[in-house]
Amino acid sequence: MVSTPVGSVTITLRNVWVENVGEPIRLDDLLSTVGPCIYGQQWERPLEVLGGLGNLQRCAVNRGGLIIGVFPMAWSNDKFGTMIKTLGLVTYRLYFHPLAKYPGPFWARVTNWYSVYHAAIGDRHLQIYWAHQKYGKFVRIAPNLVTINDSAAIKDIYGVNQNVRKSIFYEASIAHNGFQNMFSSRDREIHARKRRILAPAFTEANLSSMEQYMLPHIDEFFRAASGEEHCSALRQCWTADLGKWGNYLTFDVMGDLVFGKDFGMLRGDESRQLPDVIDAAVHQQLLNGCSHFMLRWNLDKILFPDIVRRGRQLLVYAKKQVQLRMNADQSRKDFFSYIASAENKDGTKAYANSKEVFAEARGLILGGSDTTATQLAANFFYLTHNPHALKRLTEEIRTTFTCVDEIRLGKTLDGCDYLHAVINETIRLSPSLPGVLPREVLTGGLSAAGEHFPAGVELSVPVYAVHHHRDVFFDPHTFIPERWLPEHTSVDAVKRCHDALTPFSYGSRQCIGRRLAVMELCLVLARAVWMYDLEYVAGGKEDRFKKNPEVVEYKLLDHLAAGRSGPVIRFTSRK
Repeated sequence: MVSTPVGSVTITLRNVWVENVGEPIRLDDLLSTVGPCIYGQQWERPLEVLGGLGNLQRCAVNRGGLIIGVFPMAWSNDKFGTMIKTLGLVTYRLYFHPLAKYPGPFWARVTNWYSVYHAAIGDRHLQIYWAHQKYGKFVRIAPNLVTINDSAAIKDIYGVNQNVRKSIFYEASIAHNGFQNMFSSRDREIHARKRRILAPAFTEANLSSMEQYMLPHIDEFFRAASGEEHCSALRQCWTADLGKWGNYLTFDVMGDLVFGKDFGMLRGDESRQLPDVIDAAVHQQLLNGCSHFMLRWNLDKILFPDIVRRGRQLLVYAKKQVQLRMNADQSRKDFFSYIASAENKDGTKAYANSKEVFAEARGLILGGSDTTATQLAANFFYLTHNPHALKRLTEEIRTTFTCVDEIRLGKTLDGCDYLHAVINETIRLSPSLPGVLPREVLTGGLSAAGEHFPAGVELSVPVYAVHHHRDVFFDPHTFIPERWLPEHTSVDAVKRCHDALTPFSYGSRQCIGRRLAVMELCLVLARAVWMYDLEYVAGGKEDRFKKNPEVVEYKLLDHLAAGRSGPVIRFTSRK
């Protein structure tokens, strides 16, 4: 039983009633059913009862903002009462909510629709960055979410065994897939089980064996992008939109590694629409994750019908690929084989449900293709905008390898320090997941960056913002690969940079395929600069820094995974 004094009166859940289409029901009956389903087991917190004295029975708002999820069902047709309740909710969130002391944009503190709006137009990561420039380390970017722009908070929030779990934000991904996968699972035990199953597939030795599947696609990438798909000799000079061709390459690679068969994008098959479909699917998940109402009432189907329509196409396509792979040769050791053959300790199948198999395979495709394509395009953008960096990388690769076929995974490629510095600097400036990955604080609370936060609130380190933190990265909007090399700065400075670099999350939830992405980037970039002289032609420039027009960054759209376009690059065969 939870009670809150209002004046000299104590209002309890059992004597608060609400109206639901004219039929009164008791509030505790409603909450005991709806609350745990929507907000988990932490829903029953102290209530602040707000509103006019004659309307108390319809004006309850809890300390985590729970009842706002019930109000739309419970509100009467009394416009005055609705106005009072809205005013009460706004007052509560601004002055009495556990996060009320933290600054942020007014509308962000009042409603989740602020986040929905900026998620829809793709600049949510920039809005969060600008908010931190204005308000400082802590920003309340949603009624129940504080972002912390401090690299020290990365371990505090995402570290192993911290008192948090993935927030309700991830329910949108679960709803879209129909089942939890390793990325979306909120339950620690479920996530640990899934990670144990897939971990052997992502060992250094196994990933190195995947090179045999990568290299033919990389060779095909250069042939196809040059316009000479059926010729053995490449054209001397050609241009290509790396926003598109990077997609075709990374999706074909992951199709081969996951399903044992590429998607045919480099060859020009009809599957070239798949990257746009996936972008829509993850964008839909972001929109629904920003507001629980979107998911609960299917508002995305009304407000963003085109995004939803394209998102559904992914479900159909992915299920088809899973079925084809299940009917194919099972002896091939690809990622899917680990899922299909996984067993529990008692010998039963670990993935007995076909929906769970589909959800996991879909997660692997998303994690290994779309995000890597962003980095591939961004690397070409920054190299061609920074001639000194391109010159140094070209010299490193051409003096290390005597022919392009020597460029293989191994110690020699690992020893190309400037290549890895370029990749790190690109990831810093243009992370593939530029926004936030929120965590819900569990019972007992959590201390992060010197502040204590109560159970039920959500916390996150904003990736784009922390990657541009001036206290860690000097001249943060400038492409400087040298910041990752101790001989140009110091060992301590490089360590601080690595501690603040969090493109693949951190701790037990860190992306399991991060090494695979770096391997693919190393092979493509090294072969490109060995064979070609590169030149920027058009596209991909960030144009939203109106107050700082000298910023030259690759433009990202925060769709959860980054949306992008361009750049167009000219490739000229080396003399």
